[in-house]
Amino acid sequence: MNPHRPTESAPGGMRGSGRMHDPTEAAHDRLRRRLMNVAFLLLVAVNVAHAMCIGVRDWDWLTIALLIAAAIPLGLAVKVFELRFKMSAAERQRALAELPARRKIELVAYAALLTGVLLLNSAFVTWALFGAWGYDFVTYYHDHPERMRHLYSVMKILEELRELPAPWAWTIPALAWSLYRLLATGPSP
Repeated sequence: MNPHRPTESAPGGMRGSGRMHDPTEAAHDRLRRRLMNVAFLLLVAVNVAHAMCIGVRDWDWLTIALLIAAAIPLGLAVKVFELRFKMSAAERQRALAELPARRKIELVAYAALLTGVLLLNSAFVTWALFGAWGYDFVTYYHDHPERMRHLYSVMKILEELRELPAPWAWTIPALAWSLYRLLATGPSP
């Protein structure tokens, strides 16, 4: 036992591991945050104009909420698009080709079901984009304090792509509600 042990494990040393500033990552981070803010403002403006001009009434709000929820996994498309700026084309194609076949089928099923839901509720398509924006926003800022390096960010995106549970299931409530409304009230004008 050493009675003269210093209070710090590395006195005068590193004091934790810091990262060197990477200008390309910082520029990408600033641009991404600006684009997220602009997208949010555009969504708000378009949907406020929609609500004021066309109107949203009664059960339309439930339809909108279900559309937003159905579009949440669509935020993965934003992340996959972002891979274009973090990987070469060959690396990106190879990484996406390595996705399990079952996951690819689930994503295709999600795309088909979401397309059906959006076609049934074409008047509210812009509201659904809040779901995609919200997923991207929450996942981006969840990892933001770590100031992710491109490689770590790529791995997180690929992990999300592999592990999002049953993306097709997100559309089922909106699809069921849309079909019920269609059958109960007939096609909307």
